[in-house]
Amino acid sequence: MSLLDSLPERVHVVEMLPRDGFQRLDEFVPTDEKVEIIDALSETGVDEIEISSFTHPKAVPTLRDADEVAKRITRRDGVTYRALVPNLRGMERAVEAEVDKVNALVTVSETYTRKNQNRTREEVLAEMDDIVDLAHDHGIEVEAGMGTSFYCPYEGAIDPAETLAVVDSVVDSGVDEVTLATTMGLANPVEITERFTAAFEAHPGLDMGLHLHDTNGMSLANTLAAMAVGVDRFDASVCGLGGGVVLPGDMSGVGNTPTEDLVQMLERMGVGHGVDFGRIEAAAHDVSDRLGLGLTSHVLAGGTVEGVLDTVAADQEVD
Repeated sequence: MSLLDSLPERVHVVEMLPRDGFQRLDEFVPTDEKVEIIDALSETGVDEIEISSFTHPKAVPTLRDADEVAKRITRRDGVTYRALVPNLRGMERAVEAEVDKVNALVTVSETYTRKNQNRTREEVLAEMDDIVDLAHDHGIEVEAGMGTSFYCPYEGAIDPAETLAVVDSVVDSGVDEVTLATTMGLANPVEITERFTAAFEAHPGLDMGLHLHDTNGMSLANTLAAMAVGVDRFDASVCGLGGGVVLPGDMSGVGNTPTEDLVQMLERMGVGHGVDFGRIEAAAHDVSDRLGLGLTSHVLAGGTVEGVLDTVAADQEVD
């Protein structure tokens, strides 16, 4: 089977900037500005936006205005507005905020879970039943976002059997979707292929997504590998802003897949995605200017096909 034969007709793009991106910043982005950015992202055609995290304000102070953000954004028809919930209390706040979906956090690594959530993995998984029940009672979908599905900053490479065991557990809890997250950004296309193939074999028809960080520069290659085995939902962040919370040393600033780079690749390959490239490119420039990020993606650096061709043509002009 060729690469063309394995590509889906359409994929779903999930914008992570308002949660995964903003939580990585040292300074608090004012609520008014968050709302303006989310409203602009709502106009780009992305399928979903993770608007914030219903985490304790002391744990993630940059997202302490989650409830206010959820209340003030303009919700566009056709866009799913979701939020991260780390526990049942977070789920209760999500119900009050009337989000469409929640990203129920669980991490495969036991050590990471203890350090990041101050609980054991089994305690987190045991609570998943209650989170799912409460969400479904209020018509809210549940995605299990599985951190450290491939590598952990404390435990190193994660045993594929451990990842599959967590998939089994959250599926038994009744979640609607499962997303594997690379967290450290060290996974390669073979590992992506093997882990998703095992999950699909164990749970045929399971709705699965991929959340990628780009530490090793393989995030778009990993996207291709995931699409080839049936994954059709991808988390990305405008400007690539975001990354692991507890990664050691310089790796703590490593970003996610830039949404504008992902969309450009899908567009050039003829894979449907529903995003207006011009608008997502404009949103990336706006966010970069607002936050002083600089050229943090290939698209921002002028790496569009049209931009490169125009530059080359200009260079070739002869007076």
